Amino acid sequence: TGGQKAGGKGQPAIQPTRDMAKAGYNMMNNLPVNSNRSVPKNQCNGSACRIFSNAEEAAAAVVKVLGDRSIRTCTDPSQCQSGGEDNAPGASVAGTGFGPMLDEATKTNLETLNRLVNSRGAPSAEELGKLKTGGLAVTRGVIEALRDDTDRNTLVQRLAGELAMADTIETALAMRQILTTGESEPNAAAQKQAIEEGDRRVGSLDRGLENLKNEMELRRAVSSNSLLKTLERQEIRNSTNQLIQKGNGADEKMGALEQKDDK
Repeated sequence: TGGQKAGGKGQPAIQPTRDMAKAGYNMMNNLPVNSNRSVPKNQCNGSACRIFSNAEEAAAAVVKVLGDRSIRTCTDPSQCQSGGEDNAPGASVAGTGFGPMLDEATKTNLETLNRLVNSRGAPSAEELGKLKTGGLAVTRGVIEALRDDTDRNTLVQRLAGELAMADTIETALAMRQILTTGESEPNAAAQKQAIEEGDRRVGSLDRGLENLKNEMELRRAVSSNSLLKTLERQEIRNSTNQLIQKGNGADEKMGALEQKDDK
């Protein structure tokens, strides 16, 4: 990719998933195809540079989830034995899928939410920013509503999982866009084996997304949305408190009137 030779004698192996992910990330952020430069926050447009700070980080994450396989192009296989095990023809790395990513995000959210809900004072934007939400906004009002709810422990667990699911899906979609963009890089597009391998990884990613979608629908089937439920319960509590206050005020006025009548 980017005119850098790979796959042949004395060259590093073509690692399609890694190479196309790196190229795709840089192309999406208007950087040279082989750049490892980080994207400044004020120049970041889109989810890819918000999730991953540079192409190397993006490529490593994609390979971790989807795996990769080394490709060598020597006509004589004996000419393509350099570079160690990672560069050996057919050497592969197994992907973990999105399960570990979802579990890690859920754990992070659970720890952060518990810390916020069990503390006092308004949570700062920095503290709220530690949540993995996939772009969903968790406001101070949500945290305050959770603090007031008698079922906050259950709601915190549900909310942590739902936010983690949103974050994982957003990351998966960003990875897909990165890979498909990388496949359009001219040098990659000219390498049939690399494109076939890239398509296979995109297919695996699509199946992972479908599994996440099914899991999300199943979760929603057994529990209502935690954010809405939390805010609805807070609204009911506020309405009830207002009625009680009005009722107490009316009782006091009636008592005052009765005292006047007695006089």
